[in-house]
Amino acid sequence: MAGYLFRTTAGILLAGLLALPAGAAEESAYTPAQLALFDTPHLKNISEPGTLLYDFRHSAKAGEGFEDQVELTVTKIRPDGRKDLSFRYLSGDRQKAYPALEGFRGNPLIMLFLQHDVDEMERTVGGASSYYRNRIRFAFRDKVAVEPTTIDHGGQNLAATRITLRPFVDDPNGRHFQRFVNKWYEFLLVPQVPGGIYRIRSVVPAEDNDGTRIETSVTFRASAS
Repeated sequence: MAGYLFRTTAGILLAGLLALPAGAAEESAYTPAQLALFDTPHLKNISEPGTLLYDFRHSAKAGEGFEDQVELTVTKIRPDGRKDLSFRYLSGDRQKAYPALEGFRGNPLIMLFLQHDVDEMERTVGGASSYYRNRIRFAFRDKVAVEPTTIDHGGQNLAATRITLRPFVDDPNGRHFQRFVNKWYEFLLVPQVPGGIYRIRSVVPAEDNDGTRIETSVTFRASAS
């Protein structure tokens, strides 16, 4: 059952970001968060090729915020239901190039967002993005919470699963990136939304606990044929 999100022949550069535990043989080896995010066929509710449109927003207490768009295009649907995908992640000078993928059931937007997030951490505070990736991956075992909730989308009240993650709390190397040690991530999964993901965001609280220092989010807007 494991690994819907990582089954591809594209040699995906993101596959190691949040891979399920190597050598685990039983479903019980995975946490509920891992199963919900990385072993669920989020794309099963898409029956025709088309594009999922997401609003990208970045705000900062000090510095310039911006808004942009992320596009996930289903280019082909295979007989077994797997999808071939291409991406447009941001635009202009901010655009990130990610490879097209083949044969997916899960929604790789999760990986794209987190890859972009750790790249930005590396750019702004230094360190290695691989270190941040590993902290995030390990946090899905013991620094994560999963709870049912609801969201309002288009006037509808939809059942959702909310997953929150705090990967850098108590990090022994946190002194090197102190402003991020309380950073947390939120994933809102909604099966009724095309692609299964309603919103992903990362939040850096202000150091004086007065609001938010940095917030980045990707939120589902619409699907287009």
